[in-house]
Amino acid sequence: MWWLLFRDGGVVIIGASSLVHARLLAAANALGRASHFVEGNFIDTERLSPIPPEFVGRMLSPIEARQLQEILDRKPRGHGAERRRRSKPARP
Repeated sequence: MWWLLFRDGGVVIIGASSLVHARLLAAANALGRASHFVEGNFIDTERLSPIPPEFVGRMLSPIEARQLQEILDRKPRGHGAERRRRSKPARP
């Protein structure tokens, strides 16, 4: 899956084999103008599960894109900070 960002802040999430393929599919399906494309990022399989199926294959508004980005950026509970604190050596 690919996260394609467009000039107006809209985002398209689309399945494709490469970034170029994702851009071509988005343009061919009238999801976004090729000339308005800003950047694209690969979405790894670990981050796919929180993406609602209805968000795939259509243009998301900037608000929807921001909300989805916040969901994807969240760290799993019970991991991370606690584990890092325990692994640091005690200071004298």
